[in-house]
Amino acid sequence: MMHSSAKIFYDFVNWLISLRFFSDGELSEILEEFDGVQGVVESNLFISAYEEIARYLARNKTIDEMVEFFESNRGVLSELPGEQYYFVESVVDVYSGDGRNVSNLIDASPERYREYLLNRFA
Repeated sequence: MMHSSAKIFYDFVNWLISLRFFSDGELSEILEEFDGVQGVVESNLFISAYEEIARYLARNKTIDEMVEFFESNRGVLSELPGEQYYFVESVVDVYSGDGRNVSNLIDASPERYREYLLNRFA
């Protein structure tokens, strides 16, 4: 289990870097409190790291960009639902906290997450 969490996390952050959502340096800053990617893996802090990355993206992307991102990447965002759910939830949480209507974001999220998101944000 530990190995697959680490591999999926590494793949996820490298994928976001390849999409130019942030640079390696920015990722180090985002995960600074965990001592970077390596610290996340060594300390098994995957959920917290997904939440931190999500908050960074939600603050730096429009809600429409994130709706499109969710729609296009439902599979990737639910490879490890027990951990990656918190990435999706944290994105929704940032926009919801800003008073935004998050229904499109919830609709765009992986199907298995929607019931939980609706319970929390609707």
